[in-house]
Amino acid sequence: MDGSGPLHHNEGMSNNQGDPSETFRTHMPRKYRIGLLLLGAGATILVVTGMLSDGLAGVGLVLGLLMAGAFIAIVMMQAVVRLDTDELTIRVAGVFSTTVPYRQIDGIAPDKITGLAAGMGLRKLPGNTTGYLVGGPSVRISTGSTDVVVSTDRPTELAAAVERRRTRSVR
Repeated sequence: MDGSGPLHHNEGMSNNQGDPSETFRTHMPRKYRIGLLLLGAGATILVVTGMLSDGLAGVGLVLGLLMAGAFIAIVMMQAVVRLDTDELTIRVAGVFSTTVPYRQIDGIAPDKITGLAAGMGLRKLPGNTTGYLVGGPSVRISTGSTDVVVSTDRPTELAAAVERRRTRSVR
């Protein structure tokens, strides 16, 4: 198991209906991870060997470690959607997050597959849309004048889970 898909946590009951919270985790697609790892390894080797040949071994080693760490962090990036009682929380790259109360959601549906062209991480997209992206399938959450697009390996399942909770919270 690669950590993607829904994880059901028993952290107490999350709403009056007794549903546990649900967490959907999505990692960057394998083809992007492999490509970025190869790019990172190549760039790091070129920089370190160039600095070593210039007599800057210490600087080259430190810079190489920083570059390797940055590429590894990028490759490990994931989008996490947590469904709680009254709201959902979206987090990408472990840093950027937003919370959307179910009562503000006008609709949710699977959306197009995103890739490197759309970018990774927190993105400002056309049409007053914010993306929390790692690549691959996604869902679009409409909240009136703005939309949020989030990467997920299971767009249909995530959309259905949000819709169930949204319907209950509107009652």
